[in-house]
Amino acid sequence: MTSILKTTFLGEIRGTTENGVSRYLGIKYANLKNRLADAKLIEERHGYVMKATQDGPTAVSPSFGCDIELSAIQHPLLKKELLQSDIDCLNLNITVPSGTTSLSKLPVFLFVHGGGLVIGANSWPQFDFTRFVNLSEEKNLPIVAVSINYRLGAFGFLTSDELRSAGYKANNGIRDQRIAMRWVQKHILDFGGDPENVTLAGMSAGGASVTYHLHSDEPLFKRAIVMSGTFFLIRALSYEAHEENYRKVLDMLGLTNLSPDARMKALLEVPGHDIVAKIPPSALTAPAIDGEMVLPDISFAEVENSYSDVPRGKAWCRDLMIGDSQTDGSSTLLLSIMPVLEPDMKTNCAKRFSDSIHSVLAAHPNEAERILEAYSIADGTPDDRALPSVLEFFNDVMFFAPVLAFARGWNGDAHVYYFNEGNPWEGPWKGHATHILDLAYLFQNFREFMTPQQQEVGFAFAEDIFKFCHGVLQAEDDKGLSARVYGSSNKGLVRSVVNQLHGGKSMRRDIVLNCVAGMSFDDLLKVFTVFNESQ
Repeated sequence: MTSILKTTFLGEIRGTTENGVSRYLGIKYANLKNRLADAKLIEERHGYVMKATQDGPTAVSPSFGCDIELSAIQHPLLKKELLQSDIDCLNLNITVPSGTTSLSKLPVFLFVHGGGLVIGANSWPQFDFTRFVNLSEEKNLPIVAVSINYRLGAFGFLTSDELRSAGYKANNGIRDQRIAMRWVQKHILDFGGDPENVTLAGMSAGGASVTYHLHSDEPLFKRAIVMSGTFFLIRALSYEAHEENYRKVLDMLGLTNLSPDARMKALLEVPGHDIVAKIPPSALTAPAIDGEMVLPDISFAEVENSYSDVPRGKAWCRDLMIGDSQTDGSSTLLLSIMPVLEPDMKTNCAKRFSDSIHSVLAAHPNEAERILEAYSIADGTPDDRALPSVLEFFNDVMFFAPVLAFARGWNGDAHVYYFNEGNPWEGPWKGHATHILDLAYLFQNFREFMTPQQQEVGFAFAEDIFKFCHGVLQAEDDKGLSARVYGSSNKGLVRSVVNQLHGGKSMRRDIVLNCVAGMSFDDLLKVFTVFNESQ
């Protein structure tokens, strides 16, 4: 049934109430003058009742994005027909327990979707928060859940001196997210949420986005949940790198020989889907180091140093929850969310990886050899055997090591988690805890396709997320040296606590940790870039 919410600044809003929750969908949080302009926060509106009973348009992006993510999960859900828009995509969905009022002041779970900053939408079926919020009520830990859309791909992250000179700033996608957080601060009380108790959460590129927002001096959230992705995964690039990328994009779009004014007109007026179709995976989509939203490159050493002020959010963000899945580095992940990779990445991968690591670690040849030996990679290793080992290395360096760095460097309470529940469905990754599988368990939208034991893992994971949002998840120690582990249910494990962050029952390899004494993890991250460029 429909329900009318009277708000302080936005007038009356019509939502729907069923299955124990009230939902307000497609609420615009900002206006855009054009597809590259700054987002303008909607602070108030007047007039007719706002209809918030259907999802709003998504950002312009490849139409197969949802299929990619569901194929990574290896189980379908009923998909919706979703409109895309380059102007009206800045909207959010809000789900609250039915009967919630402005006096409820519930903790707010504000979610940023992933997708490599190229794909993703708050209205994809795996991000329906109905069951998630219902479960929070059942656990007596009710929350308000908010999910946002933001600009992706070229409209979210393309930048150049020409664009900036025309008044179009870098990092539109990150800026959109920041505006959405400001909208929550101003309006969420009317929906029953507490603006002083917001948890910003994100998965993959969304997790990386959360860590970029931790660079800020603006305290727009109280707690942070970083899931399988940090700014070490989605690296910001210099203006020089973006300038080169801009020239490539102009060439792809056939705009190189036009005047600057004509180019700008085309970038603003050519149909968005035409632009998306003409920009191949080799075009980079990444934040730009602008010194405002995104600071110059930050090292592992700075992050893991509890005495440093990096990231600056340590001064105002109280609690951190950070973790990964056991097989985050699956090829499904790399081929779907890393837009710079091509499907033939495994061709001659052992030789290319060996050359890459020797090139990057030229000053540390012995360590390079130890890493190759530890991961069982040699020049002659067949591709089918070499690729899983290469992915294990990238898994450890790009996902696992950043978890340790953030946890060890955090000044407040740091909660580490590991998701070890294997994929229960048929496909190449059956039995493996792959990237984004934890969201399938957390948000409960695949529940009827799971065994009772698998459902219990999802319940336990969600309950700890609710406790974290409420500020009642007890830290196991004061140095982030233990971890909560979810699964594997086929071994009789639902939720446990391990007192070591690698090895043993944590199911996390310590190979790379033992091989890099005296070296920087930042160098190991460069191996990925060199390896990728060798294709």
